[in-house]
Amino acid sequence: MNCIQKRFTAAAAMALAASCAQADVLVSNLAQPERSFSELSSLFWAAQSFTTDGSAHSLLSVDAMLGSGADRGDDTEVVAELHASGPGIIGSLLTTFSFGSMPSGAPSAISLLPDSGVTLAAGTTYWLVMGERHGSLDSEYLGWSYAEGNASTGPGSLGAFGYSTDGGMSWSASTFDTPNPFRLAVNVASPVPEPSSVALMALGLLALLAMRRVHRSE
Repeated sequence: MNCIQKRFTAAAAMALAASCAQADVLVSNLAQPERSFSELSSLFWAAQSFTTDGSAHSLLSVDAMLGSGADRGDDTEVVAELHASGPGIIGSLLTTFSFGSMPSGAPSAISLLPDSGVTLAAGTTYWLVMGERHGSLDSEYLGWSYAEGNASTGPGSLGAFGYSTDGGMSWSASTFDTPNPFRLAVNVASPVPEPSSVALMALGLLALLAMRRVHRSE
């Protein structure tokens, strides 16, 4: 293989690598020290906002620090939802989440899986909403951790949190610092490819096929 062929093959490989690059975590502050946790109920719900980076992504899962009170009734339903931003802070419902059994006691990392496909738009704010239905204020609660500080990792960012005292009917927003943001990570699958990325990947594949044919004919 001559020098030109080597450079052409290297360029094609770089094009393929660039088109397949992906982010594993959009935003996370799970490594932050835990300050405490909020006791959510059928009336008191909480929501944490996050903003995407400059790319669109397909939502894969959300990891949240969750726990529960010891005396949970069988009729208690944990609410885990993703919402768009809206005029009243919390906007339209985008998807609900499924998860395994809720641990009793102090919160631990729980993986929430979306029940339907969601594409997170670039540079857009979303809200992760948590609460309960049919729970008792006295003996049952859903515990959701919040962190000691605002630090996070990933190309996205965390924002203000919201709270509801009427089971998600109306919402109020608090500042970013008081209390500190809940500990959560939003994992994303491969970023939704831009048209230029698709063209770049196609060019790389064609280049590799052409080089393979040249190599066989020699």
